[in-house]
Amino acid sequence: MKTTIHLKVDPEIKIRAAALAERLGLSLSTVVNASLRSFVQTETFSVSASEPMTPYMENWIGEIENDIAADKNIIGPFQDAAAMDKALKKYLKKK
Repeated sequence: MKTTIHLKVDPEIKIRAAALAERLGLSLSTVVNASLRSFVQTETFSVSASEPMTPYMENWIGEIENDIAADKNIIGPFQDAAAMDKALKKYLKKK
């Protein structure tokens, strides 16, 4: 059975939190429940707001993914640091 908690929060925080939850497809109640559950389970509290990727970063990651798919501009994996140094020196001589 669920219970009700009455909280006093700054009105602006409530508006912004509800808008963010909605953008993520969640209710504010779900966010509060998940936060409390995590708080109890981990006995820690942390907050984060990540920024969306810029178009430049999205394009750069797309280029990297294309290189990986084409096995282009890829060196490694290496068994040890000496093997990495040898491969990188060989690669740099080509340029």
